[in-house]
Amino acid sequence: MAQYSFRKEDSDPKILIAVLLILIVVLGAALIMIITQRGEPEPAPEVPNETIVQEIPEEPENETNVTEVCGDSCHYDMAVAGMNFSECQQIENATLRQDCYEELSSVSMDACTALEDLSKKEECITAFATAQGNISMCDYLEDSLDCQLAVDPCLLSDNMKLCRAVEYEDPSECGQDTDCLLNYSITKKDKDACELIQNTAVSVACASVIDSMDNCKTLEKQAQRDYCYQLYAIYTDDYLECSEITENTQYAIDCFATFAARRGDVEICEADGFKLDTMWECYTKYSLMSGNISGCERIHELAKTNKFNCAFEFAKQYGDPSACTVIDSLVTRDTCYQGAMIYSNENLKWENCAGVTDFNWRNKCYTESAKLYDDITLCDYAEEDYAQRSCRDAYELYKSQSG
Repeated sequence: MAQYSFRKEDSDPKILIAVLLILIVVLGAALIMIITQRGEPEPAPEVPNETIVQEIPEEPENETNVTEVCGDSCHYDMAVAGMNFSECQQIENATLRQDCYEELSSVSMDACTALEDLSKKEECITAFATAQGNISMCDYLEDSLDCQLAVDPCLLSDNMKLCRAVEYEDPSECGQDTDCLLNYSITKKDKDACELIQNTAVSVACASVIDSMDNCKTLEKQAQRDYCYQLYAIYTDDYLECSEITENTQYAIDCFATFAARRGDVEICEADGFKLDTMWECYTKYSLMSGNISGCERIHELAKTNKFNCAFEFAKQYGDPSACTVIDSLVTRDTCYQGAMIYSNENLKWENCAGVTDFNWRNKCYTESAKLYDDITLCDYAEEDYAQRSCRDAYELYKSQSG
């Protein structure tokens, strides 16, 4: 710092004051500079007690927030992944939509019914119906019979109880039906099921067939033994066992007649020990069981009642009035024709009318057939024009009275 010499003569108060002011300013400026460079940062200003909201950075202006659209392939993938039928329905492409239905058809009945391929639809619905045992599901098919039979194989069976017992291997399906239990036991070779049969003779016969052993002889009552032997013979297919049955009983007749019809040999009815009436009855049963009129023909003409019964029952059962021609007596034959064509004609078959030898009764046969089948054209089979007109007139009268 410069040294000043103050002499009295050159001292000037104004100059002195100016120098001091300059020094103060210089030193103050230096001090401020030092404090600014070294000084602590100023405290942050106080902020009111408010919730601080975090600002979300804005997306760049060149990007657009767009939701992705699910197309056919997307719907297909989602449907298969989630087994979701409704996703298949949103597919616009028909072919891909059907592919989607097929993919889901093993788990979705809705997908099954939506299939257009009939063979795949039938296979699919049948699988669901059988798995759930629900035959009504088959109604989704136009031709539902195969599906119904898959669910219930016994649907068309003549003996539904027996069919179901065998199908499910459960004799309880027979209930108390003796024939059903007998046939089930023998079919399945189930001797225990024989014991469910309440009829003692049938139960013993059942066990005898399964054991291939004659247990019928152990029965105390003669009638039981005879019935047991009849069943034993029939179910073992050995007509010699019929000889064990008491002669001329109904059991003997039924036994020999069954084998005569089964083997097509009417002479089996001529067993030793048979009386004539017994033989006639065996002939009758043979014809009714076999559908062969020769049994009726073998009945002697003097055995009028037996011969009429045989011919008439045959005519009714088989719808064949021509069977009446085996009757020798014309009056009795007419009675047979009348009964078979008019009063008991439920089974009448117009094709059999041609075998009627009597002209008037043959035309009557066509007339009654036209009424029965509601088919006036059957009158054309009458041989004469007047017979055809008579048939048509009778048909029209019948229609007017019944309509």
